Amino acid sequence: MLVVAIGIGGIALPVRALRRWSGGWRVAAALPALWLSLVALRIVLGTALDPTSHNLWPFEILQASVVSLVAIGALTVGRPLLGR
Repeated sequence: MLVVAIGIGGIALPVRALRRWSGGWRVAAALPALWLSLVALRIVLGTALDPTSHNLWPFEILQASVVSLVAIGALTVGRPLLGR
C-alpha cells in the first residue's frame, strides 16, 4: 500500500501544486510534472517501436514518481522559507 501511495502522491502532488501555486512557484512545480510526462512519453514511444522494451514500465513510473515526490516535497518545504 505504501508503494501505491508513493506512486499516486508523486503524480497527484505536482498537479495540485500547479493548480494552487502562482508565479515562479508554479513554474517550479511544473518541472516534476514535466518529468513524469517525459517518462510516460518515453515509455509510450519505446513500446510503440519495440513492444518488449518496457516490460517493467510500472517500476519506471514508480521511480519517476519518487523523484517527483522528493522534488515537490523540497519545494513545499522551501516555499515558506524563501517567501511566497
